[in-house]
Amino acid sequence: MALGDLDAKGRHRRHAVRRMRRLDVLVVGAGPAGSTLAAGLARGGASVTIVEAATHPRPKVCAEYASPRIVEELDRLGMSGDWRSSAVPLNGMDLHAGVRLAPIRYADANGCRTAWGLDRRTFDAGLAEHASRSGAALREQTRLVSLIADGTRVRGARVRDARSGRDEVMRADWVVGADGARSTVSHLLGVDRGVRFPRRLGLVAHYSGVADLTDHGEMHAGRGFYVGLAPTPGGELNVGMALPMNDRRPAADRFAEAIARLPAVADRLRGSRRLTPIRGAAPIGHRVADSAGAGWLLVGDAAGFVDPFTGEGIHRALRSARAATDAILAGGDVASAYRAERRRAFAAKSALSWLVQGFLAAPAALEHVVGRLESRPGAALRLGSALGDLRPATDALSPRAVLEVLAP
Repeated sequence: MALGDLDAKGRHRRHAVRRMRRLDVLVVGAGPAGSTLAAGLARGGASVTIVEAATHPRPKVCAEYASPRIVEELDRLGMSGDWRSSAVPLNGMDLHAGVRLAPIRYADANGCRTAWGLDRRTFDAGLAEHASRSGAALREQTRLVSLIADGTRVRGARVRDARSGRDEVMRADWVVGADGARSTVSHLLGVDRGVRFPRRLGLVAHYSGVADLTDHGEMHAGRGFYVGLAPTPGGELNVGMALPMNDRRPAADRFAEAIARLPAVADRLRGSRRLTPIRGAAPIGHRVADSAGAGWLLVGDAAGFVDPFTGEGIHRALRSARAATDAILAGGDVASAYRAERRRAFAAKSALSWLVQGFLAAPAALEHVVGRLESRPGAALRLGSALGDLRPATDALSPRAVLEVLAP
């Protein structure tokens, strides 16, 4: 059987394959999106293998703050409360801009809801373990080398075991890229697009906990940058920041300077101790021309995202994995069904996220908006609930809602 190898430089190579593993779905990446997808597919009767370049548990450059609706997604997956040992409930996020402070809280039709501060090491490991228990095969320390194409359709992939150095060809009806913002799958497919705005460097480190910052997070917006503080399990505090890209100084220097430039953050961290190395990623965000095609799908951050300011990344990963699961198990025109469900689930929320990015780029406007939210708790709750995926984002985008936070 002759298939074509599509390598990292986009070159095609023909070769004969005598033995290959046959799968319904090959998932690349065992983060929240990949593990959720694999578990859902395996529970639906599909033959699934996940390949993961690292070994769980592994650290991630992440703010570790998740919106309330992850609960429903994890319940659908059959995890119930299994994940809560790797999470702490948070009442919401206090948004600071200049001298203004607006509490951003969450509610649905049944009342107040909590966000979650996560330990991504144990959270991700638990999701991967759940995928294995559900029937998916998990191959760690195994990285994607190339995609296998037959004409215009992706038919599988070549992967390499880091321990043995051996390559293996896995043929699959569907290859799903769940390998994050620097997705190898999207790169091999040629659907990556450059991030032009906002272009920021993300830096993250853990600190020892702050006594009076345990039940909520804080987001501090500076001029051209922001710093987030999110309590996580074990009494620790995630300190994450997004900084301008046009500075080549060492990350540690930039990290310390950002804290010093925000007195409220410096006060919060006074007496706290940094526990982990500073980890970084640049640019924050990912853009793709398409999220699906013949024989392939992208889920989670691999399918594109704007910026982590709104704390939607993990919910978006779980929700996109559910959309992909439903489309693959239903059969038919999988790519079209998946694209349509992504539009339905994310289009309005993406518009709201872009609106927030616009205000972040204009500090005076942001301070005005935060001041309006501070004096209008109803508007703040509406916005928070939309950002927390508890009510339609269109509620926060209606002309009346926009005027409520913009009008003088």
